[in-house]
Amino acid sequence: MVTKIELNENETIIGKIALDFLSGSKIGKIWGITSSGIFINLQGSIVFLTNTRHLGPVNIISNPPLPEQWRDEDELEINISDQTINFDHIKYPVSIKIKKIWQTPTKPVSNISDNEKQKRILAAARQLCVLKNEQGYAPLLLPFVTDTLSLETGNTWLFTSWNTIRLLKISMIQKDTESILSLSNFLVGSGRGLTPSGDDLLTGLTFMRRRWFPEINWMTEVEDQLLVTFKEKTTSVSSTLFECALQGEADARIQKMSDALMSAEIPFQQQAIELSRWGNSSGADVFLGMLLAIESFQNHI
Repeated sequence: MVTKIELNENETIIGKIALDFLSGSKIGKIWGITSSGIFINLQGSIVFLTNTRHLGPVNIISNPPLPEQWRDEDELEINISDQTINFDHIKYPVSIKIKKIWQTPTKPVSNISDNEKQKRILAAARQLCVLKNEQGYAPLLLPFVTDTLSLETGNTWLFTSWNTIRLLKISMIQKDTESILSLSNFLVGSGRGLTPSGDDLLTGLTFMRRRWFPEINWMTEVEDQLLVTFKEKTTSVSSTLFECALQGEADARIQKMSDALMSAEIPFQQQAIELSRWGNSSGADVFLGMLLAIESFQNHI
């Protein structure tokens, strides 16, 4: 039932992982409400009910207006029948008819020259630096791309993060799994917001590794152990998105950016601009994770 999606403004589309989570849950709780949607906690896993048209593994894209009567901590009884998700709320129950199920599409052929790849990486890094300014890891993008040895900044958090990320790259090139896990654990929960910068970087790294470097299978055990740290140290949203990355799933804007860096079949157009619209600093943070994967794995398989 998973299909290639042509986004229609009037259709409800649900991510495959969101449907899996909901199918295994009877009770949910409102975890948070933002201008773009409602986070629903299903025993530690998060799905996102939204009326924005951004495809993602845990998104439920619904055309009707979001229920204004729902509040944080409200409980929902959940059942699915006849391709309809029923959220039984004490004041305002909602039923959503599923029209399509979205899953990250199959990756294209990897046939890009090193020169073209670097041109795209540099262009995207420059765009994200301008668009995200000093937010999150955005100031680290150009230094990373140009292989700057030392970072000049008065921001202690950024300086510490930079050194950790550089050491993580070295550890992955050397296949030092103990060091990789230790450094990654330090990044989990580092930063601000629903998905701190360190979490987004590791999610971008893991998605890129799973999608484009599956032969680096010695990383699998590290990634699985890292999920435990996510569940212990950071937000439910972050741990859910990292769990999606472990399954090779991510927001379509992440997937499109990763494919544009690895395949000449994909025209390089607005991917960085679209990615910048994902979260506050998340687009820049996850992009740095993608670059970390490319630098660590492409010539060291």
